Amino acid sequence: MPPDVKYHAVELFGQFMLKHVEELYQHVKVSEEGSDRKEEWQKIQSKLKKQVPLRALSCIQLASKVSSHYKILLLLTLLMLLLLVLLLLLILLLLILTPRMVRKLLLDAGYQYSLSGIVSSELRVLKTMNYHVYCNTAHIHIEILLHLIGSAITSLDLAMLYKVALKLLDVAYLKKAELYERLFFLTTNHTVQSRADCENLASVGRDLQLLAVGVTAAATYVTNNRQSDKITEQLEKLLSIRKEDITDMASTLITLISSRAA
Repeated sequence: MPPDVKYHAVELFGQFMLKHVEELYQHVKVSEEGSDRKEEWQKIQSKLKKQVPLRALSCIQLASKVSSHYKILLLLTLLMLLLLVLLLLLILLLLILTPRMVRKLLLDAGYQYSLSGIVSSELRVLKTMNYHVYCNTAHIHIEILLHLIGSAITSLDLAMLYKVALKLLDVAYLKKAELYERLFFLTTNHTVQSRADCENLASVGRDLQLLAVGVTAAATYVTNNRQSDKITEQLEKLLSIRKEDITDMASTLITLISSRAA
C-alpha cells in the first residue's frame, strides 16, 4: 500500500470513529432512559468492535480514491495528451480498493459481508465525515521537512532517511497509546490521572507537526547521529517547535522501540 494512502486512511479512520461513536452515544443518551440506556450502549459497543475491520477498509477505500484523484489531476496538468491520460487513468483505477477486493480481504480475515454492506459502510464514513475525507497527515509533513532539510544539508542520504522515517512512523501509529503515555510521563513526571490530563494528552496526540518532527529527528539520529543536533535545530526553525519538545518526542519514540527490541 502506498505510504500516502496508508497514513491518510489511519487519520481518516481515527476522525471517523471519533465522530461516529459520539453520534451514537448522543442518540442513545436522547432516546433511552436509565438501565435501558446502559444496555443499549453495551449492544452498540459490541457491534462497533465487530465493525472495526469493515470501517478500516472503508477508510482505505476512500483514501485510495482521494490519492488517485489527485494523481489524476496532476497527470492531466503535466501530460495534456489524451491517449496517455486515458492510459494512466486506467492504471490509477487499478490502484483503487474496490468493494470486491474489500470483501475478499474481509473473508480472508474471517468476516462475511455482502457487497451492498461494504458499499453502505463506505457511504456511512462519507456521510459521517460530511464528505470531507481529505486528511492532513504526518507523512505529508515528513516529506516536506525532508525536502527542506535536504536543500539545506546536501550531504544527507534522503532516500535512507525517508525509508527509516516511514518505519518509525509505523511504530508511532501502531504503539500510539504507549508512545504518548510515555511522552506525557517524560514531560510531566506523572501518569495520566485526571480528565485534564486526558484532554492534554489528546491535544498533543492530534499535533501532527510534533509527530512529524519527532519522527524526522529520530530517523536522523538512527541514520546520521553526528548531524542529528544540527538537523533538530533546522526542524525547530522550520516549524517553530521548541528543540526540547522535538527531542522529547524523538527520544520517547527511540526508547519505546529499544524497550521492545530488548
